Amino acid sequence: MLSEIATHEDFRRFLTDIEIYVDRIADMRINDLNAVLGGVRNAAMEKCPNENDLYIRTLELAQVDEDEYFSHVIHKDLDRIISTIRENHKTDRTTADTTSPAADAQKQLQDALKFEGSDEEKKVRMYLNSLGIDYDSLTKEELVTQINILKKSKHMKSPYSQRGKTRKKRK
Repeated sequence: MLSEIATHEDFRRFLTDIEIYVDRIADMRINDLNAVLGGVRNAAMEKCPNENDLYIRTLELAQVDEDEYFSHVIHKDLDRIISTIRENHKTDRTTADTTSPAADAQKQLQDALKFEGSDEEKKVRMYLNSLGIDYDSLTKEELVTQINILKKSKHMKSPYSQRGKTRKKRK
């Protein structure tokens, strides 16, 4: 990845901007600008000493802090380089998926809840979706088999009391 940064078309600009900052090449111009704006602001303050006046506040905010300015410039240079490299690597095997398992689970849950059918069918639909099995693609026989298997899960038990109901004993 370091070689990609060094060979990126904007890398030279990035280094130039760093050099301008480190060697203080633009500081004099920024200081000159700030001095002029400060002088105009002081003169305006003598006529109208209200610090919240639109024009006086504008003159104050127009002054540039060179550290913040160059931080922004260098950050933009680096953002362009990193964005290009990121885009070039989005199909790499080591790049994380763009889908979120939590978002997928939420969507599956919402789809299951919207499904018109019994609570049991909704649960089966949700479980099958979590396994990557399309509920609608199953034949009736496959669905019955799946339901019978999933009924053995403690999660498929009815939340309603079964007290007083008789159960068949297995032989």
